[in-house]
Amino acid sequence: MANVVPQLDFGTAVKLSLSRIKDMEGRSRRSEFWWTALAIVIVNIVLNFIPIVGPILTICVWLVAAPLMIRRLHDTGRGPVLVYIYLALTVIMQILALITYFKAKNATTWADIDSAAGTGVISLLVAIPAAIIGIILIVFWCQDSQPFTNQFGPSPKYPDGMPGMGQQPYGAQPMYGPQQPRYGQPQQPYGQPQQPPYGQQTQYQQPPYGQQPQQPPYGQQPQQPPQR
Repeated sequence: MANVVPQLDFGTAVKLSLSRIKDMEGRSRRSEFWWTALAIVIVNIVLNFIPIVGPILTICVWLVAAPLMIRRLHDTGRGPVLVYIYLALTVIMQILALITYFKAKNATTWADIDSAAGTGVISLLVAIPAAIIGIILIVFWCQDSQPFTNQFGPSPKYPDGMPGMGQQPYGAQPMYGPQQPRYGQPQQPYGQPQQPPYGQQTQYQQPPYGQQPQQPPYGQQPQQPPQR
């Protein structure tokens, strides 16, 4: 049975996320992500009651949460491209919403109202792909950690891996194919002969520098290497 790290509680998850607020490498498990996401939602609800400044602070909160979103995708074996697109659309949508608000507030003619309405429609059109990508990200964020070391690092939930799932735990040798060298040993390309240990010579290796090769006795032919 695989070794599983216990689930994080609310306080531990938030503290861990704050300690890695600039870390866009590595992986984050579901408990760290969702407890922190709950805290972010609570903060954004409070910020929405603050006029003008609230939406700006909401954008800052989402940008600060970007490393956590990326690490959660890393934990499922995916790159950060979707997070970048989602955040870009979210920032554009918030900016258009602010422009719409100021246009509607300062409108004095029907033309100003039409301009504010047009900006609001554009904001809604931007919100549609942002919502679709957001749903896709939620599905990915709900997935469990990959129980092995992927290209982004070891699993924070399964430190010893989970044998029997088609992947080898971290540090294990593959069952089939060429064996990988241990740490500190040179890697030999597959299909090439292994080099002899340091200080030992092969059968047809040249003599050291300054020494003449030995000649066969008089009347004997030099031994030729076997033909392959």
